Amino acid sequence: MIGEIFALFAAVLWSLHILFIRKGHNKNALSANPIDPMIGLFITILVNNVINFFVLSFRNLVFDPVSMETMGVIAIVITGVSNSFVGRGLLFVCVAILGAAKTGLTRATMPVFVLLGGVLVLGERFSPQTWIGMGIVFFGLFMVSYDTVRRDNKNRAESAGYDAQGDIAIAERRAERLHLMKGVAIGLGASMLMGSGSILRKAGVDLLGDTILAVSIDSFSALLACVTVLLIRGKGREMIRAIRHIQFNYMMAGVFSSAGLYTMVFSLSLIPVAITNSITATEPLFTIIFVWLIKEGKKEKLGWQTFVFGVVMVIGTIILITSGS
Repeated sequence: MIGEIFALFAAVLWSLHILFIRKGHNKNALSANPIDPMIGLFITILVNNVINFFVLSFRNLVFDPVSMETMGVIAIVITGVSNSFVGRGLLFVCVAILGAAKTGLTRATMPVFVLLGGVLVLGERFSPQTWIGMGIVFFGLFMVSYDTVRRDNKNRAESAGYDAQGDIAIAERRAERLHLMKGVAIGLGASMLMGSGSILRKAGVDLLGDTILAVSIDSFSALLACVTVLLIRGKGREMIRAIRHIQFNYMMAGVFSSAGLYTMVFSLSLIPVAITNSITATEPLFTIIFVWLIKEGKKEKLGWQTFVFGVVMVIGTIILITSGS
């Protein structure tokens, strides 16, 4: 029972992570001196590293430090750069375009890319249940995207004084669709990196034999990559200014992402992987609920259809995760 509770907490914490990224974007847009969005990413990764430092230090005080396997370190460094830096960077962009709720829904496709990675790397085969789960997930994502475009077109028509079924400028509708599809594509890209990269991360963790050390190396690699890119872009002073005047929402996004990761690790140590993943798959629903609770639903163009198809995607995700169990 405790393992299931930890898994549920992980889902809640990760949804709060996405929500605070959205709040950080909103506050940044209203600021007189807005910061570069990548600075927001830098803040969250920096917070991850600070938390990991204290967790790793405490672990080393209580237990003997573990030796580092070279191949394991290389695997974790690669996932740190690709997943925790590039993947999360795409997630930041996706939140800015789609909002927190729909970004959470795109993350429901992560198990699809995990399975595809298993096929390409490990030569695994799909069962009929796996195909059904994939179909349900992408059907739900398509319907959420379609409903968003339909709802936005309706709002544009009404605000312009037209009947909801009347003609709307084709160019505007096409631009809105392209903008939405861009957000969905970026969200899928983030899910692909985070999902497929988890295979390499698992290999690295197995080689190192220490989850906390692996998480610390992962986050530190992401931090180095982020700092390098920002310095190349001439954002060194802006980084220092961001540390001195840290943006609360981005900081909390880092806190919740770290907390979500560690609660999932605790869950995996107590119950089977399939059960943990099935419970954490409810993350998109918690994101939608939190968005409504802070009264952001109208801004993100959410309706009851979003919730319904969100449930459909979660069901598809659970079918996917349990297809191999």
